[in-house]
Amino acid sequence: MLNVNNLNVCIDINGNSYDVLNDISFSVDKRHILGLVGESGCGKSMTANAIMGYLRNNIKITSGSIMLNDIDLAKYTEKDYENIRGTKISMIFQDSIASLNPLMKIGKQIGEAYKIHYKLSKHELKEKVIMALENVGFTNPLDTINKYPHNLSGGQRQRVMIAMAIACDPTFLIADEPTTALDVTTQNKILSLIKNIQNKNDMGVILISHDITVINQMCTHVCVMYSGKIVEYGYANEIVENPKHPYTKALIASIPNTKNKNKELNVIKGYVPALDQRNNQGCIFYDRCKFRNDKCKEDIKTIDLENNRKVACTLYY
Repeated sequence: MLNVNNLNVCIDINGNSYDVLNDISFSVDKRHILGLVGESGCGKSMTANAIMGYLRNNIKITSGSIMLNDIDLAKYTEKDYENIRGTKISMIFQDSIASLNPLMKIGKQIGEAYKIHYKLSKHELKEKVIMALENVGFTNPLDTINKYPHNLSGGQRQRVMIAMAIACDPTFLIADEPTTALDVTTQNKILSLIKNIQNKNDMGVILISHDITVINQMCTHVCVMYSGKIVEYGYANEIVENPKHPYTKALIASIPNTKNKNKELNVIKGYVPALDQRNNQGCIFYDRCKFRNDKCKEDIKTIDLENNRKVACTLYY
């Protein structure tokens, strides 16, 4: 369904070019959910924006392909994207209050998604909007369509975002941190809703999160990203139970232990390097890694392990 191959993206800042994504490759089949996990600044949202064609003018795809079935999105213009956003591929954004128009009623905002692609009468459009809200769990959609975003709770606004994303029955969905700023109960409801929609519509899904427990709960496969690269790939349950890359191990070790509340919280020392501080030779995690050695200063290979597992680390060659 979606195949990303050797995707490279760079950004121009004040005449200087920096790599933001390096040789990104993965695939997502129908009915599968791929998780992209990593700290802020690792390239998760940039990957999503590259797929969706939401890159700013100073950010360019320099090489690679993004195959959605038989079309290469890497070659698409903005006009090309207008024909497929919503119908073939769609995205749920992480900040619903910033993504929704505060001056427009909910019904009109959802209706815009239909009006872009279909010619509908006012009655048909209203029926479509009501059905879209019902599909994401609103019990009184007639009341909801006349409300503004600030009249809804965070969970309700996120449901509206989901309704807009799936309104025109896309075959592929990207969810970028869809539960940001939601309480745990609401978070679980939103995640369950996304999974139910995916199963019902046979969709392929990319779920972006910094929370590896959410990824394990939702996803079939996972890409662990660090500093614009994929450092580990495999089945989600296998990676959580037996992480290979030192960065993946550190991410999992940093999850709070609810059974032993007196245990000191593990943290990953240091920070994800800024674009102008990234080392293009050797391991990108070198400065923060407990297992680093002299081989890590050389070019790092991605090694194929058992069961389609991949890891970019000298510990495995």
